[in-house]
Amino acid sequence: MYTPRKATAYGKAVLGLGAAALVLAGCSKPAPKIAAAPPAAPVGHVYPVAVDMPPPVSPRIKFTPADKEKFQQAFNIVGLKSALMVAALSCDEQPQYDAFMNTFQPHVLAEQHKMDAYFYKASGPYSGQKMEDTFITLLANNQSVAGIAQGQIFCVNNGAEFKAVLALKTPQELDSFVTDEPPSAQMASATPAQ
Repeated sequence: MYTPRKATAYGKAVLGLGAAALVLAGCSKPAPKIAAAPPAAPVGHVYPVAVDMPPPVSPRIKFTPADKEKFQQAFNIVGLKSALMVAALSCDEQPQYDAFMNTFQPHVLAEQHKMDAYFYKASGPYSGQKMEDTFITLLANNQSVAGIAQGQIFCVNNGAEFKAVLALKTPQELDSFVTDEPPSAQMASATPAQ
């Protein structure tokens, strides 16, 4: 049950200042109405295009700069494939994912084999497969968590991503897409903080 308190000098002063502010606010000119800009169409990638390669299990295992570049491209392609798979499952975009795979399956498979070779060399024939399986699982999980953080905009963004990917016609265009197209500021603001 609420019991009123005795008015104190401090309480009267705060109440008086609040009332004065309301009176002054009522005297001011109304703020001009500014039409809200329509939301911009999503551009760029839903996910960052560069997927970090896990380091080799031993510092003695070395890769040439050319090998690193080749493997990085493979990781980027596989990362995009994983992101599109997450979108297909989360946003009911299976037909778009199937269209992507129908167009680029030989290229995606070749890049997957390059990634297999990286893990084989980076951690050996037996633990390499386990390291790769763990990597792929964590990649998809992280992409899914990023999608959850985006909320309802996630599927809108993925629709734009599928539209951009399905406009590509050649493996070279796909390679450029995952290498040269940075995520837009709009997409970056929708991703969770690290």
